[in-house]
Amino acid sequence: MFAVVLVLDIVRLKVPAMNRFVFERFGSIIREREGKRLTGTPPYLLGIGLSFFLFSPEVAAAGVCFLAFGDVAAAIIGQRFGRTKIWGKSLEGTAAFIVAATTAGFLLHLFGIGLAPWIMLTGALVAAVVELLPIPVNDNLVIPVVSGGVMELLLRLAA
Repeated sequence: MFAVVLVLDIVRLKVPAMNRFVFERFGSIIREREGKRLTGTPPYLLGIGLSFFLFSPEVAAAGVCFLAFGDVAAAIIGQRFGRTKIWGKSLEGTAAFIVAATTAGFLLHLFGIGLAPWIMLTGALVAAVVELLPIPVNDNLVIPVVSGGVMELLLRLAA
C-alpha cells in the first residue's frame, strides 16, 4: 500500500495535469504547499506500518490513534484559534493535540487495549511534543514511531 501511494504521489508531482486533477478533487484536504512536494500520506502510512512492525499491537494502536486524532485536532484548533506561536506552531493547537490524544488513549483503555493509563498519558504527551518540535521529518512518520517507542519502553520497564 505504501509503495503504491508513494508512486502515485511521485507521478502526481511529475505530471502537471494529474496534480491539477488531484487538487481539484481533494484540494480541501491537501495543503497548498503539497502541490510541489509529496503529501503527508506516504509518511502517514510508513509511520503506521513501522509502528505495527516495531511495537506490540497495543502500543502501535495507541501511537496511530495519537496521530489520527491529535494531529487533526492540532491542525483544526491551531489554524482557527492559534495565537501563541512557538516554532511556527500554536500552543492552542498543541493543547488540542494533548486533549484529543489523551481522550483517544483513555478510550482505547476503556475498550480493552492493555496499556496502563499512565503509559497512555505519557505517550500522548510525547506525541504532542514531537508534533510541536521543528524537526525536519514529517510528523506523520515521527509521531507514532517516537510515542510508540516511549510507550513500548515504559511497558517493558513496568513489567
